[in-house]
Amino acid sequence: NNSNNKNKKKKNGHRKKPKPSGHNARHDHGNGNGHGNGNGNHTTSGFGNGNNTQNDTEHHANLGTFRGAFLPSLQSILGVILFLRLTHITSQAGCICTTALLLASTASTLLTWSSLSAIVTNGSIQSGGPYYVISRTLGADVGASLGLLYYSGSILSGSMFVLGVVEAVHCSIRAYYARWGYGFSGHLFWYDSQILSLAIVAATTTCVHFGNRFVVVFSHLFLMVTVLSIVCVLAGAVAFALGIYDGNLQPYDRSPMENLWPRFEPDPFTGVTPDVFSSLALVYPSVTGILNGMSQSHRLKHPSQSIPRGTFWSIVASTGIYLAVCWVVGTTVSNRTLKVDKFVAASLAYPHELIVRAGVVVSALGLVLGCMSTAPNLLSAMADDDVLPCLNRLKENRLKENRLKENR
Repeated sequence: NNSNNKNKKKKNGHRKKPKPSGHNARHDHGNGNGHGNGNGNHTTSGFGNGNNTQNDTEHHANLGTFRGAFLPSLQSILGVILFLRLTHITSQAGCICTTALLLASTASTLLTWSSLSAIVTNGSIQSGGPYYVISRTLGADVGASLGLLYYSGSILSGSMFVLGVVEAVHCSIRAYYARWGYGFSGHLFWYDSQILSLAIVAATTTCVHFGNRFVVVFSHLFLMVTVLSIVCVLAGAVAFALGIYDGNLQPYDRSPMENLWPRFEPDPFTGVTPDVFSSLALVYPSVTGILNGMSQSHRLKHPSQSIPRGTFWSIVASTGIYLAVCWVVGTTVSNRTLKVDKFVAASLAYPHELIVRAGVVVSALGLVLGCMSTAPNLLSAMADDDVLPCLNRLKENRLKENRLKENR
């Protein structure tokens, strides 16, 4: 009798709605309402109503490996830590120890990449990025918990990038005033850091809300500016080592091979003496941006192929760039200069420091836009799956918007 009932269900195309919990979660193939009529269409949520979302996904899925996976992942890895913290870490931990920290962090990232690649190549991927992949493999409850963690991490990363913009502006103002012979802390008015940070968050949120389709285009422009800034830093450091270009440094700032080994000393600004673990805490976030390419899964033509390839080569390229900056700058500039001038990358830049100073601000703004545009997709995917009751309002609002679009 049981086998006959199963056969009848298969013939009629009806399935029992899956339970969004544990390892026994299943995913319906139907018309998007969780039961299906046997026509073989996939829902984007797996549990909820996904017709409109699926149509939007198919309409926008036009990106390949390079633009859809490699560039977003590379952009999220090449952040403000490369320009504002890596040289300072090199001055404290030395080139050799910093290289070991970078390789250890990269090894951890490669383990994450291998696990995600095994999951990604095991089925189709729709909107929701990491949440969609994990929920379809380990169940909706595990996917929701990890999805919320990734959502929180994206928001906190956006906060770090905003503070990077503010610090780059303050360091630039402080450097120009010191060059003119005036003592200046870098602050324009009371609570200027907080007010400027809130203004940046409000501006980027407005940009994403009213022009989300332009985020991908501008993100590529921001990445080009970042790569140009890196080239200027490396070219200036090589020219400084050869003695044909000084930038905004002095000849006595040139000291080859002084930063090979660790020299942990109190920070000139905070007075805190770092160690290996605090240096690792600064290095590790610089290589954790590989999930950004997966967050764009709804824009990829072939996610199961593009995400593993694009993510792997972004890890290789970013690690090479970090090691190049560490060794080229660390074996050229004196230890004291690297500890005092945390924005020494701009002081070394060729042909002018403004390229790097403006480039860091622009690249950090691009990273903020990326966090603002990818994080809501996670909540939207979880709302479609009805895994969190507090997100039901988001699902209702989006269904209303889809109905209005259809009526138009």
